[in-house]
Amino acid sequence: MFLPGMPFIKIFNNIRINYFTLIYSFYLFLLGIPYEIFSQENMLPSEICADTSIKTILLHRTGWDLSMPVIFLNEEETLSLHFDYLGKPLTDYSYSIMNCDHDWKINDISDHQFMEGFNDVPIFDYYPSRNTTRLFTHYEVTIPNEEIKILQSGNYLVKVYESADPDKIIFTRRFCIAERKTVITAQIKRPDESHQEILLTIDLNELELVNPLAEIKIAVIKNYNWNDLINISSPPLLRNNILYLDMPYQIYAKGGNEYRYFDSKSTKFISERVEYIDYQAPDFHFYLKTDQLKQFDPYFTSTDLNGRFFVEIPDAHDRHTESDYVYVHFELESEQAFDADVYVYGALTDWKTDENNFMVYNYNKKAYQKSLLLKQGYYNYSYAIRDFNQSDLNFDITEGNHAETENDYLVFVYMTKNMRDFDRLVGYAIFNSTGQSR
Repeated sequence: MFLPGMPFIKIFNNIRINYFTLIYSFYLFLLGIPYEIFSQENMLPSEICADTSIKTILLHRTGWDLSMPVIFLNEEETLSLHFDYLGKPLTDYSYSIMNCDHDWKINDISDHQFMEGFNDVPIFDYYPSRNTTRLFTHYEVTIPNEEIKILQSGNYLVKVYESADPDKIIFTRRFCIAERKTVITAQIKRPDESHQEILLTIDLNELELVNPLAEIKIAVIKNYNWNDLINISSPPLLRNNILYLDMPYQIYAKGGNEYRYFDSKSTKFISERVEYIDYQAPDFHFYLKTDQLKQFDPYFTSTDLNGRFFVEIPDAHDRHTESDYVYVHFELESEQAFDADVYVYGALTDWKTDENNFMVYNYNKKAYQKSLLLKQGYYNYSYAIRDFNQSDLNFDITEGNHAETENDYLVFVYMTKNMRDFDRLVGYAIFNSTGQSR
């Protein structure tokens, strides 16, 4: 069936994917392998949201909205989880914690091996919105807390579900508990005009290791995006219990560009990147200025949030309950439609590409367009392209690539299973491409 606003080729691709899924299932049947094995809980996608009424899911270090959800074991730090429910009636939610391997597969181990407490906790802290055109309920959770104490470092998922139906998962979010057992140093270079190269040394002398090259796993991600995992092209070298990842092109990434931005904190004043604000009952609409393709633009430095956002309105007593939901209208000018899908991209779309942020090409205006319902605040965003037959995102045409771009690189060092039931996160550090401390 053809849906308005959806290119035929997308529908064709969906049919093709379903067709191959069917063939694959038949192949498994012939081999005697049950298809259900691939949908067990330990293969749950790392971050999902199954309810479109859930908005603005935030998980960060308490007191620092723009931080990665990483805290250190046995230190006086906590994580704050926030989310909104746009709907009626009021829904009761609970949450639990799941331990994961270094590659985010859920561990099939008992709760007491990594935590103290009862791992099925109702969310008691929720508040109605105030003075907003959109009514919603705001939920808050602090982790760890009196109900849950985490005993081991590593990767974790917090799973939120309806209290009345624990099998109905509403959303999941990743977080990490780290140890200070390694010393990580980095140098970031510009090998050419469009790429950045990360050189690492990792001191392992505080760890008891039998085979460091086999037991240590390293992950490097860019700009707080769990999905932007940078490929490490070859294994590290080990000398005097120090790992060296400093070979040319060993950790190598496109520089990208500084993020686009808009300010929707006030419905009374038009900010720099907003063309005009219109009230169409019951919602405010922010129409952004038309964006241009940046592939051939020279690099211009600007301060950004590296793809993130924060919720805010002027003079709020509680910004989480008083910031309203508004429609934001994006428009990307292009003389012709691409032979690919285009998406609004960033933390504002949970770093995902799906029908929720898929842009439609307007042939009359020669521009891609999309409207998103977002909570008031200050936002970064970009435009991503994905070819129909590929999963990788491309920003070359929409944003361009520059070696000078300011980026944050997050380094995770894991000590993997060796007669243990879990992977420890023994080192974590953030490095900025400009040399600024983090």
